[in-house]
Amino acid sequence: MMPEIYGSQGKSGGQRLITMQIMAILICTVFFLLSSNSMASTVILEGNMDGVIEVEQNQSFTIPSQGLKKLVFRFAGPTSFTSPTVKQNIRDYNLTYNPKPASVETETDSFGNRFTKVTWLDIKSNAGVNGKFTVAMNIGLKELFSTAPFPLKDIDAKEKRFLASTPLTQAEHPGIKELADSLAKGARTEEAAVIQILNWVVDNVKYTTNPPQYDAVYTLNTGTGNCQNFSHLSIALLRAVGIPARVVGGITLSKSWKVPLKNGTLIQSIGQGGHAWLEVYYPDIGWAPYDAQQSHLFVSPRHIKQTVGLDSKDINDSWLASPVLPPFREDIQANFSRDEIKLSLKDIKSTPSNYILTNAMAAHIERPAVGIPPVVRPAPKPVKAMERVEFGNMDFPTLVDIFIKVKGEEQGYKTLDKETAEYVTSEYTYAQAFTVARPLKLEEIDLAMHKFGGKAGSLWIDVVKDDKGKPGMEGIRSFPLNMDTIKYLPGYQWFPFRFAMESADLPVMSPGRYWVILRRSKDAIVNWFYIPGNPYGDADDTRSTSQGIDWSNILNYDFNFKVTGMYLE
Repeated sequence: MMPEIYGSQGKSGGQRLITMQIMAILICTVFFLLSSNSMASTVILEGNMDGVIEVEQNQSFTIPSQGLKKLVFRFAGPTSFTSPTVKQNIRDYNLTYNPKPASVETETDSFGNRFTKVTWLDIKSNAGVNGKFTVAMNIGLKELFSTAPFPLKDIDAKEKRFLASTPLTQAEHPGIKELADSLAKGARTEEAAVIQILNWVVDNVKYTTNPPQYDAVYTLNTGTGNCQNFSHLSIALLRAVGIPARVVGGITLSKSWKVPLKNGTLIQSIGQGGHAWLEVYYPDIGWAPYDAQQSHLFVSPRHIKQTVGLDSKDINDSWLASPVLPPFREDIQANFSRDEIKLSLKDIKSTPSNYILTNAMAAHIERPAVGIPPVVRPAPKPVKAMERVEFGNMDFPTLVDIFIKVKGEEQGYKTLDKETAEYVTSEYTYAQAFTVARPLKLEEIDLAMHKFGGKAGSLWIDVVKDDKGKPGMEGIRSFPLNMDTIKYLPGYQWFPFRFAMESADLPVMSPGRYWVILRRSKDAIVNWFYIPGNPYGDADDTRSTSQGIDWSNILNYDFNFKVTGMYLE
């Protein structure tokens, strides 16, 4: 029970007590993490993932009314490859163009990447490329064995180029060198050095869309960035201690998949669109894939590899045009004709703070435990009594269409920012936790969402107190938001949910942990923006359920929300 939260019912009738009764036997046992972020872990898996996916990739340009004299688009396609854990086979790759281009050329760069260059002349209508292909993916997660020592010796000559410092991966920068040396200190195997470096990155970099810079030094100094920033900083740190690493460019698919935990399930998800990750070279096993935001030693069947390079300049699609650059858009559709995931939990390690998935690697050189610099989180700003406050996971691209981006006046680049959002008006119900430190008079809770449809529907939220690590069964309900009153806007905006008409009727929340549960009616269709990697609060503070009551699915991200209110005496 949480008596303080109810406040005065008043005459508004805005606050309605809700009680959720358990109507069915829970099938899954809920996995609870009751303490801080430090309880999150590296989840070591074994088993197989097999997928066959039919992919359609549409890349298009909006041509201005005056037309263009020339438009040149250079882009990469998917590639077949085999790594220690991943096999990717591409078949039936077919490209069509609209309108018919003046020329189509193929070129192969020094890294073996195959690019297609399309040229249109005197173009008056919108232009685009449609690519269709089928990809078969096999991910085999079994224990790998490496004898590679640290520092590395006997690096193959052709792989030494991936030790280079570049303008985006400043491996020779003093700050990069100092941090890399401290992170790898004490490591006796390459695997130990890699994990110590990448665990630090995932714990100290927060995902954001449309960062102003993508280089490693910017990422280190700000602690923010998108997938390119994560990859560039990881690569720079690895190269700084003599470990070859390269960036990978490709696309990712948003279909979620389940990871077994000891007593529940972790729902793994990633945005759909362009993505960058990395590969690390081991002299005895070859190039192993790592996604600094998700997984070590493997990537899922939701990752489709296209290119590799020293940094993202080697992998990005680009375009030239005159007299002006047109906006670019990419849309990806994927149909899984096969998606078999057969995984079992082998072990759990206590680091990093966010969930990272991996298979096991046995290094034959025993290594001592190494102290890793702790994650430094800013102390909360002190507030005065009766001071109006806003807090939450509030960083998102307001009213920005994150699929469209041009850079400069002479050349455009495809952004690798993805749609980091869930269609929360689906079969699942979603909940996000937050903590109230002091008695709070609750004015409003806003959710960062994007309307796609649903004139006849409505949205509302329930705010319930935590019950042993999951949403409880009693709380308050907001006023509904009718979908016909919400405008269609590009990108995301705050959807405000209020609980009373008058200030005197606002509920008072006692200190503690609470959950925001999004509810809907009829045909409401919205996305709720999220940030990968659980940057807010605890590692288990975002959950979903298909039954509405068990909350057994832990989500590896945090939704964007804002709590507004007044702290009391």
